[in-house]
Amino acid sequence: MTEGLKTVRELIKVTADWFTQHGVESPRLNAERLLGDVLSLTRLELYLHHDRPLTGDETARYRDLVKRRGAGEPLQTLIGQTEFYSRAFKVEAGVFIPRPETELLVERCVALMTSDTSSLLNPTALEIGCGSGVIGVSLAAEMPRLRVWTSDVNPAAVALTAVNARRLGVGARVEPLAGPLFRPFPVQLRGQVHLLVSNPPYIPSDVVPTLDREVVDHDPHDALDGGPDGLDVYRAIAAGAGAWLTPRGLVALEIGYDQGVSVPEILTNAGFVDIEVRNDLNGHPRVVTGRWPGAGDGSN
Repeated sequence: MTEGLKTVRELIKVTADWFTQHGVESPRLNAERLLGDVLSLTRLELYLHHDRPLTGDETARYRDLVKRRGAGEPLQTLIGQTEFYSRAFKVEAGVFIPRPETELLVERCVALMTSDTSSLLNPTALEIGCGSGVIGVSLAAEMPRLRVWTSDVNPAAVALTAVNARRLGVGARVEPLAGPLFRPFPVQLRGQVHLLVSNPPYIPSDVVPTLDREVVDHDPHDALDGGPDGLDVYRAIAAGAGAWLTPRGLVALEIGYDQGVSVPEILTNAGFVDIEVRNDLNGHPRVVTGRWPGAGDGSN
């Protein structure tokens, strides 16, 4: 594939063509990102050095990455990082890879929390299913007084969240904990939480094997499988949230494109009020928010 090709420009062109033949989305972008990783150059710098010759070792490293990408290994894990909410997060194999759509969840949380907690000295958030930490760490970075506790059943995800929190300067305010759902969180936080946020597994069990090979082969299945109808974790979150949230505390959840009715119903049945659904850029339901009842809501 790359035999006889020695310059940046030549390698990008032939690799983009090869990726196109092998069904890789955004073929040129993938070629550029992989070559930039090998040469420690940005995409702009690649074009400023388009006639730069590669050494034999650089070409061999690049060829290996290209072959792995063509076989379905995600770009993010190959280069070891991804961009999320204008920050670079470390990613690694065995931990759920963040998707751009999740930025809408962070955006909604920041907007709602900024207006809600502007007078609070120490607003508190819980995140269930932290993965690489992009949600909790981004929220802590955007809201300098916010303290975040995160949980995940995957110990590798917990460790990676801690790494990203430290790298992005919020390690003192993000506490990643291993375990399912609410179980790892300190009991003294009960009734004290202003935000509960999650991007839970929401794919129905029988659909998981039909997903793209890049997802099935490389994302942990416990980050994908939401039970028979994809709603198991939403039910568990809705049932347990009231014990942790303050009156008028906020819940914010990412959902699947076909869950814009079912997840709001689950929250309503659990007692939440002020439920809203926001669509993503493709017009699909993507984020559901609601509040735990407080004064004036007929409860608490």
